[in-house]
Amino acid sequence: MTSTVPDRPMPHTLTTTHPADEVTRWLIRIRAYFLKEVREIRRQPLLLISLVAGPLLVLVIFGAGFVNSNPVLRTALILPDDLPVELRTQITGLVGLNFRLVNRAYTPVEARAALANGDLDVVQIVPDNVFGKLQRGENPTILIYSNAINPLVEGWIQYLAYAQVNEINKALLTEQTRLAQQQARAVGVRIAVGAERLTNLEREVSRAEQEAIRQELRTLRALIVQFRDTIPPESLFAGRGDDVEQLRARANEAIRSLGEVEAILSSGDLERGLDELRDSKELLRLLDQQIAIFVSIAPETIVSPVQQRYQNIRTEAIGQASGAYPAVVYYAPGVLALLVQHTAVSLGALALVRERMMGAFELFRVSPANMVQLLIGKYLGYTVVIAVASAALAAAMRLLGVPLNGSWLLFILLLLMLTIASLGVGFLISTVAGSDSQAIQFAMISLLLSIFFSGFFISRDSFAAWVEPIIVIIPMSHGVVGFQDLMLRGITPEPAVWIDLGVIAIVTFGLVTFLTQRQFRRA
Repeated sequence: MTSTVPDRPMPHTLTTTHPADEVTRWLIRIRAYFLKEVREIRRQPLLLISLVAGPLLVLVIFGAGFVNSNPVLRTALILPDDLPVELRTQITGLVGLNFRLVNRAYTPVEARAALANGDLDVVQIVPDNVFGKLQRGENPTILIYSNAINPLVEGWIQYLAYAQVNEINKALLTEQTRLAQQQARAVGVRIAVGAERLTNLEREVSRAEQEAIRQELRTLRALIVQFRDTIPPESLFAGRGDDVEQLRARANEAIRSLGEVEAILSSGDLERGLDELRDSKELLRLLDQQIAIFVSIAPETIVSPVQQRYQNIRTEAIGQASGAYPAVVYYAPGVLALLVQHTAVSLGALALVRERMMGAFELFRVSPANMVQLLIGKYLGYTVVIAVASAALAAAMRLLGVPLNGSWLLFILLLLMLTIASLGVGFLISTVAGSDSQAIQFAMISLLLSIFFSGFFISRDSFAAWVEPIIVIIPMSHGVVGFQDLMLRGITPEPAVWIDLGVIAIVTFGLVTFLTQRQFRRA
């Protein structure tokens, strides 16, 4: 007989979860969202191609078509008829360096009318009697007219006109100084003769000889007066104004003394004027010394004693003065930063709003994954896609001659931080946008802000101080500076670049997490 033993209920086993298993499940959920985003983008080959080919094509066209950043300014130059031919040619050449001169001859009235009609961009009118006005200590004024509506172009015109007028001033003063030196040499020869005649007067000479000497000294005095009037005002000289002032003072003293000698000779009382004769001879000697100094200095040295020599230290070793990169190379880091930010912002801006509108949040809410895992998965997925596109674009830039003079590791780190910070901005847009259209519109606004304020085309120093906070919150602002330092200068970016990108990434991630969790609970 077999007894039946009832089965004993099995004791409940308490299942304990190992922390390592929890971490594994946490990572698996992130991986699921990561693979979801990557596969969605992988199904769009045109998107991947446009991410790399689009910016590269724009960069190539820009580099091939870019000629000069200076504006082309059609200019009418009106010169006075009394201007010497050599100086006319020189001024025309100086103006033509920065302005495109038109061949047609205009009167001032015709030129202003052409300017108003848009046939000309600039009109320059040189005044007449330039040398006469300089002799009188006046400042001849070159009238420069424009009809510019672009503030940048007007700034260029004013700057170019300033540089041009400086060069013309130098040319005028150099020419006038050269003429004064030629006259000074002739005066020097006559001074030696005049001093000899004064020496003769200290001896007994006949009345006829006195009259002949008086005529010679009168001629010498007139020559010195003419020479003195030829000397440009000392205030116009940049470096040797003291020498010119002393020369003028010696000439005035000699003129006064020769006048007194002439009066003595007219009176015929030489005994009474012997002291004045000796003083006059001494003044002529001093004037001759001053003239010797004046003619020994090159006119260019008197007018502009300080010269400049430009040297870019990047190319100093190979003996080249200029060393700036071509435009296509200089703007390449900015294009890379623009690609990274705009792609990240666009992907992030559409990511959450699309799923929220499709009702995917309701599915995510009943899934074991939480919102933080969802965001991290999206961050990772988009980061990988952008990294691949950026790597392909950077490789293509290398083929265009764009260097990477800095550290590769820092380049990758900067690319990663710029991507994460830009994704944060995109996700933040996605949390506040109510539709795809709004998200795209917000992304376009961020693109416009970046182009105008990031330093891509316009230097950040050009803006007022109150704009600086706007510049700081744009990730591309730091990306442009960082990539230029690493790729072109070969130096490590400033700590502010890393700190600002890190702050943007952390703050946007926190805001996105907070806002998304609130939307998640309401789904």
